[in-house]
Amino acid sequence: GESFYNPYIPRVLEELTGKGLITESKGARVIEGRKPPLIVVKRDGGFNYASTDLAALWYRLNVEMAEWIIYVTDVGQQQHFHSVFSAARMAGWLPDQKEEKYPKASHVGFGFVLGADGSRFRTRSSDGAVRLVDLLDEAKSQSLAQLIKRLTENGQIAKWTDEELDKTSEAIGYGAVKYADLKNNRLTDYKFSYEQMLSDKGNTAVYLQYAHARICSIIQKSNKDVEELKMVSILSYL
Repeated sequence: GESFYNPYIPRVLEELTGKGLITESKGARVIEGRKPPLIVVKRDGGFNYASTDLAALWYRLNVEMAEWIIYVTDVGQQQHFHSVFSAARMAGWLPDQKEEKYPKASHVGFGFVLGADGSRFRTRSSDGAVRLVDLLDEAKSQSLAQLIKRLTENGQIAKWTDEELDKTSEAIGYGAVKYADLKNNRLTDYKFSYEQMLSDKGNTAVYLQYAHARICSIIQKSNKDVEELKMVSILSYL
């Protein structure tokens, strides 16, 4: 956790100060080099994310002897980490960015997950980010409700056991969330919508799963060997 690196912050800042990298600006202590400057000590003397991340980077490079550190966060933190990496290069912890040498540090950003209103996706009480386990549980729950409704309308609900309903709704719900996330460009923001994810029309996991189920049904009714059909398909393509 972040608190683990707190004892290392003073010595890291002392090293950076000794190298002439930290200067005072409007009551705070900063590292110049990029705009805006990287604030490492606030006006009230307290530390912040920058001081913690510098201490963590120093520890990983000097104690854990990491060769390549990859930070995976949302794109909103890209500038922050580039400033941290810039400070580390000025301190001599990392080689020049143009050099293909180790050790090195990289930032991999991903787009924001947005709510229906276009703002950051939060819990209903807006007290923090939504946990993945809660998203998956809700997707499964809504998938189960839709499945029961569809089977009831078709008069097929009596043919399904509780275990089959549970297993199928889990596959559909989990698959819907995974596919909705992976089909987007990594850097692109997207709106999280159960209605769109669980739709059986369009570019969704549910549509693909139903298409796969129909294909399997056709193959089963054909009484043909699957490998034989694969070969016929390949030959037809060629």
